[in-house]
Amino acid sequence: MSLFQPITTHTAYIPGANNLGIVLTDDGGAIAIDTGLDRDTGRLVRRALDEAQRQLRAIISTHHHADHIGGNEYLVRNLSNVAVYAPRLEAPLIEHPLLEPIYLSLGATPPSALRTKWLMAKGVPVQHIIDGDAIEIAGTTLEIVALPGHSIGQIGVAVDGVCFAADGFFGPEVISKHGIPYAHDVAAQLASLDRLAMRKERFFLPGHGALTPQSELDAAIRINRLAIERAMHAVRDALSEPGDTLTVARRVQRTLGLTITGLPQYAIFVAAVAAHLSHLESTGAATLIMTDEGAVWCGGS
Repeated sequence: MSLFQPITTHTAYIPGANNLGIVLTDDGGAIAIDTGLDRDTGRLVRRALDEAQRQLRAIISTHHHADHIGGNEYLVRNLSNVAVYAPRLEAPLIEHPLLEPIYLSLGATPPSALRTKWLMAKGVPVQHIIDGDAIEIAGTTLEIVALPGHSIGQIGVAVDGVCFAADGFFGPEVISKHGIPYAHDVAAQLASLDRLAMRKERFFLPGHGALTPQSELDAAIRINRLAIERAMHAVRDALSEPGDTLTVARRVQRTLGLTITGLPQYAIFVAAVAAHLSHLESTGAATLIMTDEGAVWCGGS
């Protein structure tokens, strides 16, 4: 069985915990859209390329999270002339992945528990900054779809009837396993769902979850939106009494019945709660005040 699962004539993907997108170019090459968690996923991409007798022309990193860029370094180091493309706001963190555990550590030098491959990949230079709404690689034109929210400058890539949507949405089975979809900016995350809902590609590939045909997209987006709104309600309810961010996070964890077993998972969860608190503040539903006990969140008017 081929490692490449075909989608359309010029697109394929390597399924897994992280779906890795592939665009097939007319010159016998290929473009990888994200590379997974680590060198093992990088090796998988290389093996799939060898099997298909395709040469890797470029990597498009949709955003900087370690589970999407972890294979970059292996591929860049072991294959010739592989150019890395990334959005402008994501590129510095792709080149310097230590920045991810730093921001999850409130800007401090991160503890060793956050310096694992789950939060810190190996960095590579980004040769091409993605700023516009289209790029051309190896004679193939790809549309760039702005999908910020999950990450500060996340993009999707659309070509040949397929939208590689990164973490712009999650498969329903993934949503059911995680109580609060991670967000950097909740308002932008919701707007990106709206943007995806308007698109007309035949297929949509989330970074996590099953390949989604157009006929199932509305249902998948509705499930994502409901999960975000459920998390938002849980955070707002947690403000029935004042509390700092960690106190609010504990209340939300209890409300959603989440089991958090590792420090990376905990750091990501707390950051997601913080994103919802910032969103609620922007709508007037929460207020951050300074007290003798520190910075405390309260419900808004």
